[in-house]
Amino acid sequence: MLHYKGIENSSSLVQKGFAYWQSKCHDDVIPQWSAINPTEIKPLLPNLVVLHVLYDPLDFVERITGDAILSRSHNNTMGQNWREYEGRGPGSSIWAVMEEVVRHKQPSFHSIPYVGPHQEFMKVDTVACPLLDDKGELTRILTFVDYIPTDESDSIEHLSSDNFSRRFVL
Repeated sequence: MLHYKGIENSSSLVQKGFAYWQSKCHDDVIPQWSAINPTEIKPLLPNLVVLHVLYDPLDFVERITGDAILSRSHNNTMGQNWREYEGRGPGSSIWAVMEEVVRHKQPSFHSIPYVGPHQEFMKVDTVACPLLDDKGELTRILTFVDYIPTDESDSIEHLSSDNFSRRFVL
């Protein structure tokens, strides 16, 4: 299910990323990739992922992955087709989110448990926003990701909530 309900409770970084994407939506039309100017979001770049969307069959390829994400991931997956990458291919939670973004052409926000090599992070806030090419086709997904450290009691409460029923490998 696509949603961005609850984004107002997400990290300020994710809120700023979503607000930037919204600022590029004119007349409620999804922005084009050419409207994105990295100099306008310089502080957000370490927490940004740009996925290219491939069709027939559907696939996703990370073309840009910020340093903050790379430093908190098990592997660098830039340039790899997700269909061939364990934990990100069809049937995975992260694939389902991106597939819905493509199908419905709407952004999607999630607050999820962190699964990675750094145990000090208990959750990840993320918003995935669609982008069009100059022909009006959805060819990219602009994603902002923030890693949220929480104390042990807070993490137990969050892990039991419905918001944390999905597990992503970031």
